[in-house]
Amino acid sequence: MIKVLILITGGAIGTVLRYGVSMWVQRLLQYSFPFGILSVNVIGSFLIGFCWSLAESYNFSVNTRAFLFTGLFGGFTTFSSFALDTMSLMKTGDYKLAFINILASNVLGLIAVFLGLLVGKNVLSFVK
Repeated sequence: MIKVLILITGGAIGTVLRYGVSMWVQRLLQYSFPFGILSVNVIGSFLIGFCWSLAESYNFSVNTRAFLFTGLFGGFTTFSSFALDTMSLMKTGDYKLAFINILASNVLGLIAVFLGLLVGKNVLSFVK
């Protein structure tokens, strides 16, 4: 039961953060391309990589890992919003932007996880 509460808490926090960050970025850029969700997914990917390095170095507990990776980052990043934005672009005939969104989200997400992991390991080398 405690793990469910941990996941609910992390998911709620991540969801609120996702909404705030994605709306802020989208309003800031005022463009039809879904930069808000793209930015959330890239930021979340970087943070997942960074926290992954911390979790390995400091042996985070199962509950801490569940809170961070499944709850917080699961609520913060969202594939369903990405898919909805992409399908909306396709529905309006913006196939080029839809393809760019698919490519950018996947490539930048993978790069961000890698960079987060790399930065985390390098930061840890200075701390230890």
